[in-house]
Amino acid sequence: MPDLKVCVVVPTYNERENVGALVERIRGTGSGEADIMFVDDSSPDGTAEAVREMMREDPRLHLLVRGSKKGIGGAYIDGFREALRTLGPDVLVQIDADLQHPPAVIPLLVGSLSSGAGAAIASRYVRGGGSKGWSMSRRLVSRVANSYARTLLRLPVKDCTSGFRAMTRQSATRLVDSRLPARGFEFQVASVYVLKTGVKILEVPFIFEPRRIGSSKLGLPDVLRFMAAVLRLAIRPPRTPPA
Repeated sequence: MPDLKVCVVVPTYNERENVGALVERIRGTGSGEADIMFVDDSSPDGTAEAVREMMREDPRLHLLVRGSKKGIGGAYIDGFREALRTLGPDVLVQIDADLQHPPAVIPLLVGSLSSGAGAAIASRYVRGGGSKGWSMSRRLVSRVANSYARTLLRLPVKDCTSGFRAMTRQSATRLVDSRLPARGFEFQVASVYVLKTGVKILEVPFIFEPRRIGSSKLGLPDVLRFMAAVLRLAIRPPRTPPA
């Protein structure tokens, strides 16, 4: 990683209790020189204030505040756009703030791009991957969602719903320029759809950790919206810029 300029993009909503631990873990993984761009949807718990306080001590922390809760997909796109415009990274990493994505995997994701890949996905569904602390129903929902999206959109990866990824500047620019209609969790599969043509995508195994603080943002309404959104993407695919 020392030869590449890396920016980690983190969407947040009510993650005040997690952001400090996340930064500490990222800094302790060989990713100490990475920029970290938080994209906060005006969290009522004061997440943005907590990030601003850390920014006084760490010049590589950055904050983009959006006016309201607008969806995780939109947060990633806005974060990518702002990072590309202001920081000039070679690689962008997307990771959740809830500590379920282990930052120790970031160097593996970034390193895998050296093989000529345009994107690397941290995958629960390749050899060596998995999840801890999930109920059978949660495992079933994840499996069905992946199978549903892979089949409808003909996606070339096993874990197309994973939100833990690294991509080159060129791939991130392609996503920003594609004007994806996906603003919620369906962003993960829509972005694979955009990148699958002309971009090599690798999967790196990881173990999805149990959430320790806060509550999950994913509920039944989100699952139903995801299914409907994937169907819309299959019927009206997003514009795919040239690779």
